[in-house]
Amino acid sequence: MDPERYQLLKKIFDAALDKNVPDRAAFLDQACGADPSLKREVESLLVTLERDSFLEKPAFEAVPELFESKTDDALIGKQLGPYSVIGKIGRGGMGIVYLARDTRLDRQVAIKMLAPSYTSDGQQRERLKREARAAARLSHPGIATVYSLEEFDDSVCIVSEYVHGLTLRQIMSDESLPFPQILDISIQIARALAAAHEQGIVHRDLKPENIMRTESGVIKILDFGLARVEPKSGATANSHLTRSGMFLGTPAYASPEQLRGAEVDRGTDIFSFGILIYELASGRHPFGSTDSMSTIAHILDAEVPDLSRANPAIPGEFARIIRRCLEKKPSDRYSDSRTLLIEIERLLDARDKKSGAPSTSAFWWWQFHQAIAGFGYYLMLYPLWWVREELVNQQHRGIEGSLLFFPALIAVGVAANLRLHLWFTSRLFVSELQEQRRKVARWIRCGDCLFVLMLAITAIRIHATHAIIATLLMSVAVGGLVAFTLIEPTTSRAALDKK
Repeated sequence: MDPERYQLLKKIFDAALDKNVPDRAAFLDQACGADPSLKREVESLLVTLERDSFLEKPAFEAVPELFESKTDDALIGKQLGPYSVIGKIGRGGMGIVYLARDTRLDRQVAIKMLAPSYTSDGQQRERLKREARAAARLSHPGIATVYSLEEFDDSVCIVSEYVHGLTLRQIMSDESLPFPQILDISIQIARALAAAHEQGIVHRDLKPENIMRTESGVIKILDFGLARVEPKSGATANSHLTRSGMFLGTPAYASPEQLRGAEVDRGTDIFSFGILIYELASGRHPFGSTDSMSTIAHILDAEVPDLSRANPAIPGEFARIIRRCLEKKPSDRYSDSRTLLIEIERLLDARDKKSGAPSTSAFWWWQFHQAIAGFGYYLMLYPLWWVREELVNQQHRGIEGSLLFFPALIAVGVAANLRLHLWFTSRLFVSELQEQRRKVARWIRCGDCLFVLMLAITAIRIHATHAIIATLLMSVAVGGLVAFTLIEPTTSRAALDKK
């Protein structure tokens, strides 16, 4: 879109917003004149904005007064068949999600039901049933499992797996992720999308709020409320639920064809995937702007900013993959999510080979050092305990022995346990290793310093009466000081900094 046309579009759009809804059609006929395509673009933007006033929030957040109901909490503490309702997880424009306990299997579940104002709406009831049928077709660790579709009195409910963790939106707000974690999250989402698409299901509302990471690092896609089941060959889509020209989704994460109200397919999910991974990697929306209309216009026409420039830690090849996901024409994107997944996994394989996977010698030596240091710290507690016993046997020396031993014990508990934790993470959860190192580095260093200090003090205290033991303790203290201040940082850079 050239600048002059964009300014004209924005001027007409802003003017239309100031008009009463019944007067807008006549105004657009006059303002757009003989340019029907301009009128269609403005109308599309108006429809989109009416659907969602704040691009990154669903309508129930943008205008909560339209949706709030005192009856939302009425079910808390009540029994719905075998389900005991514990509390409310969240609310959407047409539904409420409750946390409940399945008393038969003694497990927590999520129950999604229509809001009271929609219980008599046949179309919304059918849409909820369609969501349950769509999600129930999927069996994948990256997709929240649907257990059953229930009806209690006038309410229709979906009972599904309760996913405890953080949404990608919360993760983006809380921390800046290293590239290995971004790559891991990307692969997990792509795998789940591939599984859904291969079952003929298009999500159509993929966004950070609908993706969660559990405490164990597993990514799960939630909320198939807008999912579309692609018709089989020769069949037609369910037209009474989805009409051509009707926008469904969240505009900030919608594809250009979705914003225009055109027919959508799995290419729409691939575009949404590109937006949310770009935002996860860079900390900002690739098409974000100062106002909602500009953001929509950027999605429709603007070039994608270079992800590698937005975050220099992102490899150029990964930026190329995300750029292809964000092509305006569906035909220019990946033909399917399986092809996208293969490309990302190929990048992971190439990166492992280039930087050194867990089988390389540098990484192996780093793991070996963590394990030996951890167990070695524990072994050094024996001579320290021996010194304590010797001091206890001397008159009035019991307190002194304890003052030398117990700080060393605390230091070992911190430094040794955290080193063994890193070793365990490097063996089983290598994608989380860098983040874990960042979290525990200061604690390990404090434990190291305290342990070396206690070894040195103990050695000085007993050097006159137990020279051999004192020499051993001082040697270990000096060696440990050199190891964690000079040697370990170098080996860590060689083994991990490019991982």
